[in-house]
Amino acid sequence: MKDSVQRSSLLTWLADPLQATRDTAKRAFQSTTDRRVWLAPLGIGVALLVLSAIGFAADPEQFYFSYLIGWSFSLSIAIGGLFFLFFQHLTRAEWSVVVRRIPEALVWAFPALFVLGIPILFGMHDLYHWTHEELYVEGTPEYDAILAGKRAYLNTPFWIGRVVFYFAAWTLIAYKLYTLSVRQDVDPDTDIPAQQRTVSAWGLPLAAVTTAFASYDLLMSTYPHWFSTIFGIYFFSGGFLGAVCLISVLSMSMQRGGMLKNVVTKEHYHDLGKFTFGFVVFWAYIAFSQYMLIWYGGIPEETVWYKYRMEYGWGYHSAALLLGHFIIPFILMLPRFVKRSRPILAFWSVWLLGMHWFDLHWVVAPVLNEQGGFHWLDFACWLGLFSLIVGLVMYRLSRHALVPQNDPRLAQSLRFENA
Repeated sequence: MKDSVQRSSLLTWLADPLQATRDTAKRAFQSTTDRRVWLAPLGIGVALLVLSAIGFAADPEQFYFSYLIGWSFSLSIAIGGLFFLFFQHLTRAEWSVVVRRIPEALVWAFPALFVLGIPILFGMHDLYHWTHEELYVEGTPEYDAILAGKRAYLNTPFWIGRVVFYFAAWTLIAYKLYTLSVRQDVDPDTDIPAQQRTVSAWGLPLAAVTTAFASYDLLMSTYPHWFSTIFGIYFFSGGFLGAVCLISVLSMSMQRGGMLKNVVTKEHYHDLGKFTFGFVVFWAYIAFSQYMLIWYGGIPEETVWYKYRMEYGWGYHSAALLLGHFIIPFILMLPRFVKRSRPILAFWSVWLLGMHWFDLHWVVAPVLNEQGGFHWLDFACWLGLFSLIVGLVMYRLSRHALVPQNDPRLAQSLRFENA
């Protein structure tokens, strides 16, 4: 890193690894908001998490499950932002340059998410049945032969080691992509795009493997008798969809604040809308593939997972997920004008962010509650954690140019038009 872009102090490293470069940004790409744009979501997040801590005192087990769902939601979107950057760099995409700073700011959420994940360690005994030592004592009523066969993989020290490795890998990739882009704002080095493609080339397979295994460890192992080899792609598809929706919402929010005028146009929103629609379909394809193969196989250890989600009230959740995450948005997002209308696209982006959380709730919550429904902690933890992440993203955006201003493809991106 050149001296013109200094690293942040250790105290602010979690929020932004680089010192502010806002003064070097061109006027059209400068953030014109004050601190309230990031202080407001941070304040809301802290307040909701304090409220959640009060709920912890009343029902610790419910708190841990609600916290895992909300934390996984934010984590999946950060991972989705990482894959968005991979795809843009590796394909040398021109259209996305003007919106690329948002996912670049998003992916630096990994260090903060790592810290925010500490409560899950304290709740492992409640969240993960396989942590109960009595399950592995042969000759006792609690002995579980299936889990005993998985103990070489599902044990607490190895689980913690894997999670630390996942976050180390994601943080390394995010740091390189984010800092290279910000450095280019100040020092227009012509080699930086090639360096970003190189990072994306080795980062993509590394992130793909770690994302798949993280989904197994964090979510699938809440019901350790069940397994699905497609679950990693299922988790990725929802996270990527959420990331694209968040990029759309933040772009529109900044434009309502007077920024990025004539920079992000309906042509760019059209492509974001196509990404959104495409991953609505892709998520449904993966979800159906997983269900169909398990139904066709008829193996009790696999089918029981869906059985719990079709009975005792959870059947209504399953129907709502099918309608809200696929059928309704698929039908109503088909027309071209929907993807080019900012208010309509904003509505569907917010809707699908909510459905992504609903999807993760549907995956995890039945492990705790036999009856379908929600607890107020579900919403407090989800919105509290997500507000913190959004506040940190807005903080980073306020410190640097809102667009990679020296990217060699910026001019083409500004002139971009759909065919």
